Amino acid sequence: MIISVVQALLLIAGTITLFVLQRGQDRTLAVTFLLFAATIVTNVDPLYLWLDPLFGGFNVVTVVSDCLMVAGTSTLLWGVAKAVGAARPWLRNAIVVTCAVVVVVVIVAFTVLDKPATTTTFMLDAGSHPAATVYSIAQTVYLGVALGATGLISIVHLGEARTTTDLVGLWVLVLGGLLGVVRMVVVVVMDLAHVLGDLGVTRSLALPYDVTTPGAVICVSSGMLLLVIGHQVSRRRRWRRVESALRTLTPLHARIGTDNAYPDSGDPATRLSRLIVEINDGARRARQQLSETERRALADAEAALETA
Repeated sequence: MIISVVQALLLIAGTITLFVLQRGQDRTLAVTFLLFAATIVTNVDPLYLWLDPLFGGFNVVTVVSDCLMVAGTSTLLWGVAKAVGAARPWLRNAIVVTCAVVVVVVIVAFTVLDKPATTTTFMLDAGSHPAATVYSIAQTVYLGVALGATGLISIVHLGEARTTTDLVGLWVLVLGGLLGVVRMVVVVVMDLAHVLGDLGVTRSLALPYDVTTPGAVICVSSGMLLLVIGHQVSRRRRWRRVESALRTLTPLHARIGTDNAYPDSGDPATRLSRLIVEINDGARRARQQLSETERRALADAEAALETA
């Protein structure tokens, strides 16, 4: 239970942090954190034992939280793909369709199995039913494949990391994906052994399960958070370069720049772009050669603009 509480606190803190950091931006990863947090929080034993009886006392909270985890893993895969520039329409469609199929299979399997009363060890208590095996394996395989794909996407885009934080975040996601794949294999073997009556195998794999499950969640969550923080750091560095270039070029613009009557803009990159154009226009009209220092300042400004 202590591990669940720690995970829940980390995820709640991460959710709040991401919603603040991604204010006014795409919040796919923040939503992922929110779904993961809901999954972990509802599985904290005391809360679960209080909450589930309110919904009938037959582990309805279990299936709800498992479906939230499936949805969270789906948004994770899509969010990471967008964060590293690998998002494609076919990937989005595949994620949506697969997620929907898995959720339907999970709900149907849960509906037909003989459910025990409220329990915090649902699969241990119900795992001898074939429908419970289907219930567990369907979501486990999807989670493992999605986390593995997340790790693979992260490996492919390691070379594109702009900051050390980005790089560390991608490597942590790779580790989370690896742990997710290992967990998938462990759980599938446990489920099959349980339904076949070989509880010795199930018990022997309890430790790998107890390590890989929180390990995957913590690594994936930390990796997401580091990616967002890394992007924020990189963005601020770029904007500082743009602001510095604006300050450097303002005196030169005042001396030889033209006034092209551009409308006002609050975007520093737009203002810098217009400043460069007006300086170049003014230099051509006045047929005035810029000094080496001024040409270097213009080149630096254009470089800053390209990364903004």
